[in-house]
Amino acid sequence: MKLVSASWLLPLNHVDAIPDGAMIVDADQIIAVGTLKELKKQFPDAKPEHFPDCVIMPGLINAHCHLDRIGFFERYTVETDTGLSPISWLLEGLHYLSRTPSATVARRTSQGLEQMLKSGITCVGIMAHYEGMFPLVKGSPLRGVIFQEILSGPDKQAQQRFEVALALIDQYIDAKPGHLKIGFGPFSAYLLSKNLLNIISRHAKDGNLPLQIHAAENFAEMEFFFESTGPIATQLFPAVGWEELPPPHRKTPIQHLEEIGFFATPLSIIGGYQLSAADFPRLARNLTRVVYCPSGNRRFKLGQFPLKQLKEQGVPIALGTEVLSSFEGFDLWEEMRLALKEGSNPLPTPLELLKMATTGGAFALGFEKEVGSLEAGKKADYLVIQTPKPNPTSKEDLYKELVLQTQTSSIKKVVIAGQSVQEK
Repeated sequence: MKLVSASWLLPLNHVDAIPDGAMIVDADQIIAVGTLKELKKQFPDAKPEHFPDCVIMPGLINAHCHLDRIGFFERYTVETDTGLSPISWLLEGLHYLSRTPSATVARRTSQGLEQMLKSGITCVGIMAHYEGMFPLVKGSPLRGVIFQEILSGPDKQAQQRFEVALALIDQYIDAKPGHLKIGFGPFSAYLLSKNLLNIISRHAKDGNLPLQIHAAENFAEMEFFFESTGPIATQLFPAVGWEELPPPHRKTPIQHLEEIGFFATPLSIIGGYQLSAADFPRLARNLTRVVYCPSGNRRFKLGQFPLKQLKEQGVPIALGTEVLSSFEGFDLWEEMRLALKEGSNPLPTPLELLKMATTGGAFALGFEKEVGSLEAGKKADYLVIQTPKPNPTSKEDLYKELVLQTQTSSIKKVVIAGQSVQEK
């Protein structure tokens, strides 16, 4: 049993930052959280582990990324103006996956996993086209969910991808590694038929499997669902070999998904930039979680993230890195810094961003009972970070400077399930 303490401890639940904070860790579990003085008195035999001039906080949770596309995106920074639309990016990414050797995808994926750990990410949601993703992540200390991607593409039809996803789930579901889950990742409602989406949702519900989908993400999607026009109709459909367009749905993607029963199981959606006023209560009543990817928004110019409306409806919000490359780092600190400057109205506060990157991510991935905050009964997944300089004079100052200043070099220790996985 250890008494882990620092200058500050951030539970990131309903409790404010604790000066001279501490927690009792026994094996992989948190037993108690409070001040150092209180816990020394309660647990006099606990072995002390003190980190002066440091902050202890929960490990970061990257709720969404496409780790197997790292090689495709590594030549672009988020500032690069490629002239490609979101639909063009999707097609180019699929072409990359179809022509890149599996060994190359595996090697670059492993590099991305290492970079995530260094940046303080302890849990990740990966939408994976690459069929070898689960064993790669299983070999890493990271917690996470592998959402096996289902879509139509230049080389495989949607039904084939669904059958592949089912086979992989059947293969890995019985292994039940404690730190890793597998589920379905239908890429989007416009890439899959209504019947197939319904089947996927039923399988997820029956198997208690996590589910993640891109939805209400860009204007082209709205055009397609209302009018069956725009780049999805003229560019994407011909590229994937579909000969007929469906009739106009005359509804939003969220309304479409609700009407076909897709919300029957807990769901996280990626995007939410193009939500109608009626979509917000739909998300709330279906207990949907939304993943915000600030750098992806900047790159694809998707629109303003509706932070105010989602908060008013009580919809949990998580952070993700979408498709950033290895040298950009799949870095949630960079995502938080960008979200603090632009992308939503109003802009989130530093504390809101820290909670999106921890507790919000835990809800989005279905780990809310295990991780996301520092409290008794949860797993001991935490970071030890150098206190920002100059020393914060208030809790609000601490939250702000932590977001603004934290770099990979600031992170002194990364702990998952009570075990140190990165240390300086």
